Amino acid sequence: LPDNLTVHEDLYLNGTPITALPDNLKVGGNLYLGGTQITALPDNLTVGGTLVLSGTAITALPDNLTVHEDLYLNGTPIRSLPDNLTVQGYLDLSGTQITALPDNLTVHGTLNLNDTPITALPDNLTVQGDLYLSGTAITALPDNLTVHGALYLGGTQITALPDNLTVHGDLWINSTPNLDTNNLPSSLVVNGEIMY
Repeated sequence: LPDNLTVHEDLYLNGTPITALPDNLKVGGNLYLGGTQITALPDNLTVGGTLVLSGTAITALPDNLTVHEDLYLNGTPIRSLPDNLTVQGYLDLSGTQITALPDNLTVHGTLNLNDTPITALPDNLTVQGDLYLSGTAITALPDNLTVHGALYLGGTQITALPDNLTVHGDLWINSTPNLDTNNLPSSLVVNGEIMY
């Protein structure tokens, strides 16, 4: 593909032998790279829709990546995200090697961290959609965590819920053997149901 390429609609490259993308690529719609041998993205990549990197060998994202909808990184060997990353929709990190999230991460949709080795979340994290933490190594949540959708903690090693936790959807605490469900914090706010 040529440098400075602009595609006004979707660009489908799933399962192709492509190994690199051109510099300054702009895709107005969705960019599908699932199952390719892509290991890195070019600087100044702009995707107007969804970016699908599922099942690729991608290990890092550029600092200046812009994704206007969803970002799918599930099943990749990625270990970290760039500072100040903003994802306007769903961020799927399930089944990755992610161990920490950057400060100033903004997710305007759902954040899926299921089955990752992550051990902690950044302070003052706000997730506009659901937050999935099932099957993670997380033992504690940060103070002042706000989740505008549901919070899924099943299969975690959480021992206590933090002060000032706000969940605008359902709180799923099933299969949390280390959590004393009879001693939840008095400042806990759950607008949906608590699912044991």
